[in-house]
Amino acid sequence: MRKGIEDDEIIIGIQTKSNTTSKKKRKKKQKKVKGANNAPKLKKKKSQKDKKNSVRSFENYEKNRKTRKFKIIFLILILIVGIIFLMSSPIFNIKNINVKNNSIISTEEIIKLSEINLDENIFKIRKGNITENLKENAYIESVKVSRKLPNTIEIDIKERTRKYMLQFADSYVYINNQGYMLEISTEKLELPIITGFKTDLSNIKAGDRLEVDDLKKLDTVIKIVETANANGIGNLITKIDISSSRNYIIELAGENKTAHLGDCSNLNTRMLLLKTIIEQEKGNAGTAYIDMDVNTGRVYFRPST
Repeated sequence: MRKGIEDDEIIIGIQTKSNTTSKKKRKKKQKKVKGANNAPKLKKKKSQKDKKNSVRSFENYEKNRKTRKFKIIFLILILIVGIIFLMSSPIFNIKNINVKNNSIISTEEIIKLSEINLDENIFKIRKGNITENLKENAYIESVKVSRKLPNTIEIDIKERTRKYMLQFADSYVYINNQGYMLEISTEKLELPIITGFKTDLSNIKAGDRLEVDDLKKLDTVIKIVETANANGIGNLITKIDISSSRNYIIELAGENKTAHLGDCSNLNTRMLLLKTIIEQEKGNAGTAYIDMDVNTGRVYFRPST
């Protein structure tokens, strides 16, 4: 029995060795196959025919690209010519000139100043030139010019407003809140007259402004009138003397009274005091002195003799 068992063991050992050798050979073959698969592939050289086809394709592409480019340029030129022809058409000749928001200057005067001609091509006018022409009139503060196709020009005007007057010889110079001299006229308007100004008479002409010192005092004049309006007596002021910045003097011709307002500090208080004097001295001519320190001074009214 022992012998039999040993023989069996020997047989088994021989078979195991054979199997191991066989596996090793298979692995080597597999490695060789994998190595062959991973080897770099050689690029096939292009044939002469392929090269010719590539050249033809490129030439066709360039030819088509140039053709498309030419067509686009041609269409743009046609479009430009068409637009120029259309813009030159009589349909765009000016037939109407509309003027808006003017109250002092007449529509006829504005059209004349604009130098716009009817039947002129609407695209030939220069809006900047029209604005410059119109601003030569001192009443015109700003201008907006618009084309309303096909044949209308619209002019929107913003005018300066007359607020005060300067007495100039036998005439009156109308000015606005910015100190622009708008017009010299013999007509006396229902506006306060400013006296005691420093602007040289040789510089008084429509379109010019008051000198710097007078412009500063004009700010105080505006406050005087606004405060008087707030207290219900603004319409009584007929004249304002600005010769001294320490003592502004107003005249109320309808009440036969004059009032000294001092430097116009605490202006609302001074106006309330003036309103009280007007009511208390109704029908009496004279001068109200409100040019003191309103906290410590004394207000008084001196009747005319």
